[in-house]
Amino acid sequence: MSTPPPDQALRFTPSRVTGLPDVAEVAVFPDRLELLSAGKWAPIRFYDIARWHRNDWLWRRLARLGWMHGRPYVADRDWFHPPSERFFAFFTEPKIVIYMPDEPTGVDWTKTIFRRVDDMIRSGGFNTYDLG
Repeated sequence: MSTPPPDQALRFTPSRVTGLPDVAEVAVFPDRLELLSAGKWAPIRFYDIARWHRNDWLWRRLARLGWMHGRPYVADRDWFHPPSERFFAFFTEPKIVIYMPDEPTGVDWTKTIFRRVDDMIRSGGFNTYDLG
């Protein structure tokens, strides 16, 4: 999969969000997450919240210099629910949990918002951890 341009985002209205007030829209980029919260955009850079398997302090510094190694984790994910209950729980402080919008029955799995969010995160060299 080719990496989308940094200004190309997957945008959607979540069914709900915990961790930030009044989130009206979510934009997922290969390198960051942006949430429209209480009328202001709140950006979260993935390398700021990334968790590597080992030597977190070393890989975080290298990532800040532009060198990524492996696929650090930026969120937990749970997909084994109806669409509006599927979520990504990002490793922010406080934890931000984004629940996907409801989708019609019969949407191909590869076309779901959940899958497209995961694909966008992976396109930037990051990963999510499956809770299911």
